[in-house]
Amino acid sequence: MVQHGLRCIAFCKTRKLCELVLSYTRELLQATAKDLANSIYVYRAGYSPQERRRIEIDLFEGKILGVAATNALELGIDIGHIDATLHLGFPGSVASLWQQAGRSGRRARPSLAVYVAFEGPLDQYFMKFPQKLFGSPIEHCQVDANNQKVLEQHIACAASELPLCLQYDENYFGSGLDCAIVALRNKGYLGTDPCVSPKLWNYIGPEKSPSHAVSIRAVETDKYKVVEKISNEVLEEIDESTAFFQVVYEGAVYMNQGNTYLVKDLDLSAKVGFCQKADLNYYTKTRDYTDIHVSGGDLAYPLVKESGYVKTTAQTNACKVTTKWFGFYRISRTSNQILDTVDLNLPTFSYESQAAWLRVPQSIKTILEAENLPFRSGLHAASHALLNVVPLFIMCNATDLATECVNPHETRAFAERILLYDRHPGGIGIAAQVQLLFRELLTAALELISTCGCSSTSGCPNCIQTICCRCFRVASTMKLYTRMLRF
Repeated sequence: MVQHGLRCIAFCKTRKLCELVLSYTRELLQATAKDLANSIYVYRAGYSPQERRRIEIDLFEGKILGVAATNALELGIDIGHIDATLHLGFPGSVASLWQQAGRSGRRARPSLAVYVAFEGPLDQYFMKFPQKLFGSPIEHCQVDANNQKVLEQHIACAASELPLCLQYDENYFGSGLDCAIVALRNKGYLGTDPCVSPKLWNYIGPEKSPSHAVSIRAVETDKYKVVEKISNEVLEEIDESTAFFQVVYEGAVYMNQGNTYLVKDLDLSAKVGFCQKADLNYYTKTRDYTDIHVSGGDLAYPLVKESGYVKTTAQTNACKVTTKWFGFYRISRTSNQILDTVDLNLPTFSYESQAAWLRVPQSIKTILEAENLPFRSGLHAASHALLNVVPLFIMCNATDLATECVNPHETRAFAERILLYDRHPGGIGIAAQVQLLFRELLTAALELISTCGCSSTSGCPNCIQTICCRCFRVASTMKLYTRMLRF
């Protein structure tokens, strides 16, 4: 596109993919059109506001021909005329796909939008059934106003406009208002004036306007910084829950605007990773495992019935998500082969969330064992398939939802269930929607597997793998999946 003089945006699903696309494209341009190599950039969350504004202005003025971007450039920013959009993988919702495509061809000019399908299950599903993509209605946006982190930010903003009273305002903010007020009081954001009324809570926080401290890109407030060691320049800020997954650990490869850095030191107390520029032919990926502890029935939904019959036996409960990182891989940028395995010693990270789950009956396990079929592997693969079809029904992306992935090669005890959980601390309400749609999701996932062209019982990237799982390879058992669906 750039070589033909077209101004374009390549929308990528992840930050790392943005950096890799930029790196590969610049290598090609260096060999074929060297004068264009510096006309392309990355635009994504995590960069400083100053860096993002600079790219926006250069794009608007035509100084930049191509941008590899996440959905951070999807809407809300005037970037002028764009000729074409590339969509590298399904973005997570039909609404996002059309919104991204609408970035090109404005002001009555012609445009081109190209959807590039990956080997992932959902992309290949749309290749087989394109009408299910282009004929689907726009999804409804999901917002969970009861998320404690969201509620606290909301209440701080409300209290800066008018004092809050628990007796009356619980009708508007819900039953979580009391806990949120206590939390904000302890943080020094809310206080009362006994001379006026001890029941009225006023905003007394450090910001003049608390709304300026609320991020529209993430619910979390705790972040890690990536700092260039020599210049002490802050290159990026990353949410605490995903920092170790991405680049904040010693030995990690960090990429920024096509430049490669090696993380040298990690200061856990200050939440800072220090890096230096390095010419490397590999990237890194963490080795880790995540345990999900379902902590009770306080969020459980009643069984859904249709015409007197139970529609699903799935439940929604509060859960605790705990991740342990024990190492990382060095992976070749050219061949994607694992070059080396390195051990890590990082602290575990835990947060409260919500999970939707379905227990697999013992009878199915007994049948599978009698036929010498791997129950544990099949459970893992079936969970992947279920996760892969969720965007067909609910607006979400790979960072919003995950499944409990039991490594087929581990010997630890595991719960015999299929479970999906919100990956954001506190949950954002997706698990509650999954519970109500569990039967439809099972049916769609079974169709995804049944229509896959792979002939092996080990499955393939087109049907049962997912980028959310840290295992490089899992096996699938189709018979387990079919019997589970019938149950």
